[in-house]
Amino acid sequence: MKKLALQFAAIAVLALSFSCEKVIDIPLNEADQEIVVEAVGRNFLGESYVLLSKTGSVYDDSGFEKLTDAVVTVTDQDGVETIFTHDPLNPGKYIAPDFAAMPNSAYSLNIVTDGKTLTSSSTTNSIPTLDSLSYIAVPPGFGSEDTTFLLFYNFVDNGDETNFYRVKAWVNGKADNNYYIGDDVLGNGQPASAPIFATEIKSKDTVHIELLSMDEDTYKYLFTLNSNLSSGAFGATPANPVTNIDEAIGYFGVYMVDSMSIVMP
Repeated sequence: MKKLALQFAAIAVLALSFSCEKVIDIPLNEADQEIVVEAVGRNFLGESYVLLSKTGSVYDDSGFEKLTDAVVTVTDQDGVETIFTHDPLNPGKYIAPDFAAMPNSAYSLNIVTDGKTLTSSSTTNSIPTLDSLSYIAVPPGFGSEDTTFLLFYNFVDNGDETNFYRVKAWVNGKADNNYYIGDDVLGNGQPASAPIFATEIKSKDTVHIELLSMDEDTYKYLFTLNSNLSSGAFGATPANPVTNIDEAIGYFGVYMVDSMSIVMP
């Protein structure tokens, strides 16, 4: 089976401790606050959302300000408009319970907030299909005192499209926050198989896998975000990820999603 190359990055945090005898105040310029957008569309009712916030100043460590008075709309290629309303239980989150993205479609995002109008667009391909989940048992002694499992997700890439993928995993409901992203440049139309190898999986664990297909702009955002995170403490100075939203940080991505679960033996 020819394998589709998928890029993986596990993010490690290196803790450093310092001691000093004198506190030096360095004058810092107040940076302009920027709006942060995470706008996600999915092909299941009630699973799409928009998160809006504003960056703080260098002197304020209280977190990002949530934007709660925005007007948020998503319009499809046929001109059908969906309004995303603010969720009072989750400040800064906008939802549309009746919205579900469709395959092979185009969507535009419009946000009016804080005196600005933010716009973006995203497209979808066909819905990907997970064929199966398989595994290899790893005996005790390879980093664990118990038998663990290396889980593989398997699917066939659609050769009629240029595809960009992300795979997400949960073990017993706990998310694996590592990035599993890639494209089909090296395996267009070929069977694909790759492991989830950053999370320990044990006997009787329930593992849930999502295969997400996205457009190239969304992939570029996640790829550059992942590159910044994986550069580490001694890497290059991180820059803002490549955004597809005018006058904001973040992205608008509409995903086609398939999922599958397995209970380990």
